[in-house]
Amino acid sequence: MAKHGNIKEVFPGGNTYKGFHSFYDYIISQEEARRIFCIKGGPGVGKSSFMKAIAKEFVELGYDVELHHCSSDNNSLDGVVIKQAKVALLDGTAPHVVDPKNPGAVDEILNFGDFWNEEGFAVERDTILSLNKEVKGLFNSSYHYLLSAKEMQDDIEIAAEEAVDKVKFNKILLGLKAELTDNLEAAGEAGKERHLFDSAITPDGQMDYIDTLIKDSDKCYFFEGLHTKGISEILNTLAKEYLLKGYDVEIYHQPLNPDRIQTVLVEELGLAFTVNCKMEKKAYKIVDLDEAIIPEKLEGKKDLITKDSEMKNLLLQEAYKRVYMAKKKHDDMEKSYVPNMDFAAVTEFRKKFIERIKKYLNK
Repeated sequence: MAKHGNIKEVFPGGNTYKGFHSFYDYIISQEEARRIFCIKGGPGVGKSSFMKAIAKEFVELGYDVELHHCSSDNNSLDGVVIKQAKVALLDGTAPHVVDPKNPGAVDEILNFGDFWNEEGFAVERDTILSLNKEVKGLFNSSYHYLLSAKEMQDDIEIAAEEAVDKVKFNKILLGLKAELTDNLEAAGEAGKERHLFDSAITPDGQMDYIDTLIKDSDKCYFFEGLHTKGISEILNTLAKEYLLKGYDVEIYHQPLNPDRIQTVLVEELGLAFTVNCKMEKKAYKIVDLDEAIIPEKLEGKKDLITKDSEMKNLLLQEAYKRVYMAKKKHDDMEKSYVPNMDFAAVTEFRKKFIERIKKYLNK
């Protein structure tokens, strides 16, 4: 393979109003995977760097790779999937604890504790316990703000829903079904669904890598309008239609409220549906749900909606700050681990491990 492989970047888990919400089971299925490696070890032991280096190696060899970013530190990885090898590496430590489901047959543990100096941790014990407690407290605090922000979003959704002309809304939905799925031939097999986040609430604010998900060649439908709950309902309906027709569907959830859908991909058909405004200029079609709103029913609520929106943004900003503070405390905790790690041994292990993964490419 001469050219570099493709890179897709997503979030397998997120900081939401419910707390940390995981879609880790959808990174790769037990049935599909040739091998899933669960990496165990503390912060700062090199798990993310290990995965990044392996991903880089296989991309340069021409293989497609998925980078699954950490919502608590978007510059770190929680997982890597090497597509053609059907191999995944996952960070199996808190808050996204991953344990083998089919040990030996599919799953295997990589214990990075093998590379640390256990005696060195005796000095750091109290520091680690204290910082870990502070990190958990800051995340819990951020979740309180996210819950309040979700309440503001709910208030906006209720106001919008009360102003919707249901006949016009149904007409938009039926029009999309007629255009996209009603006459679509069935694929002849059961479609598989995959759930992830395409954006996340991180220490750097809300981040996404949508450009790695929606290609320039994709036919992209961009959805806009105040009735965001209605958009989620339409995306959910379209996703179910494609699944019924036997097509694999990737469903990406809103980071604040994972009960809402904000992006759907049907890669086999080159179709994308999203609310991400970065895609507006690339859109094949813009679907404006404000066309289903009865303006007169919103007249008396505009000031309230504006206030809700302002409050939601203020609450989100404070949540971002607390996630950032948690990240800084986590960085401090890493300082207790780094001096006690044998990184030269990790590097040697990585070189041998890459050769092992290559064997899965020929199976």
